[in-house]
Amino acid sequence: MTMPDTKTEPAHESAGDLDIPADRRALAMAHAATLAQAAAQVALSLPFHADVDDFRRVLMREAKP
Repeated sequence: MTMPDTKTEPAHESAGDLDIPADRRALAMAHAATLAQAAAQVALSLPFHADVDDFRRVLMREAKP
């Protein structure tokens, strides 16, 4: 029995097959990185007993420009 080829793509190329102009792709990737960084900061700032609603509430407050 052979294992299927499970080629994994790097995170920065997860939508590589989409027809998006390079400048818009770069902007989308930068936006996603900003959101990921904000989510990580919120997760680290919340107390251990916080739930998903606390996370969502604080993330929405912190993500506003």
